[in-house]
Amino acid sequence: GTCILFHNQPCKTRASNTSKMPPLRQRKTGDTVAEDSSDPSENNQNGVSNGQQPHKTTTNPKPTLAPAPTPAPLLDTVCSFSAKTFTTDQGLKIIQWSSWAISYLTASSKHHKETLSPALRKLYNEVSFTRYVLRFYGLFQSLEGFRSGSWAGGSWDNPKIAKIAKYLMAGSMIFYYPLEHVAYAGWQLPTLSKFSRDNANKISALSCVFWSVYIIGDFWASCLKWKELKKQLNDLGRLLAVKKRDDDKTGMMEVEHEQHALAKRIRLVKLQVIRCLLFILPSVNWSLPNWATNPLLGELPLNGLMLAEAYTSVYQSLVGMRD
Repeated sequence: GTCILFHNQPCKTRASNTSKMPPLRQRKTGDTVAEDSSDPSENNQNGVSNGQQPHKTTTNPKPTLAPAPTPAPLLDTVCSFSAKTFTTDQGLKIIQWSSWAISYLTASSKHHKETLSPALRKLYNEVSFTRYVLRFYGLFQSLEGFRSGSWAGGSWDNPKIAKIAKYLMAGSMIFYYPLEHVAYAGWQLPTLSKFSRDNANKISALSCVFWSVYIIGDFWASCLKWKELKKQLNDLGRLLAVKKRDDDKTGMMEVEHEQHALAKRIRLVKLQVIRCLLFILPSVNWSLPNWATNPLLGELPLNGLMLAEAYTSVYQSLVGMRD
């Protein structure tokens, strides 16, 4: 009952987030008070009168610019990462599966098997159900993706990519999310729902069938994207050779910039393919009706794959944030 969707759009949603520096602020000048009620300009013109010293004029100090804040790349990255629901869920994945891993490793320890291990096991379960709550808006995102075709991640020469993203990926999630909500209600609200825990497990298994369809579609579309981007990169290589032959330095710089952007997109697609491969066995395991009582995979290989996927997904997002 821990099926999870991680929808990625390499060409669209991984665009680099550049934090803008706040504008420089001027310090507020203090209020000045004249020494008496006489006109300072008159004193400047007439000099000393009646044996008294001239009144001094008061001038406001020149505005001073506040120093620019010191750049904090790590803080900016963390803030950008936590500002989005998608990447926030990835952070929770790290907490969830890392908690499980430490709990599993310390379960046989004399010093931790009765303290640290069960505490982290409880945290792992709590975070798992917390992530279900983040999926409450998933149905609307799926409907939007099906309507607009945005899950394709931009326009592609191969028309299959858009069709796969619309019908296999977005279409499968339209069924996945409501089933997940029903299963969640059966687990968390047993007195209000008419589903027993066994029935909730079966509903969860059915939802994971649609999740498996999504993963297959994502893998297929990512492979087609990889092929198309690789062809574009080869074409740019030939174009760069022409620019070098013509000694077109400006053109060479433009082509090299495009090559860098394409190489980044290919890297993101490769990471997406790896994530799909890490996901497929757990999704099949959780798609079986008896996944809770007689699972296909043991705890270590099952959760180990999910742990590896969690760290791969965060690394992928960080790569997408870089320039």
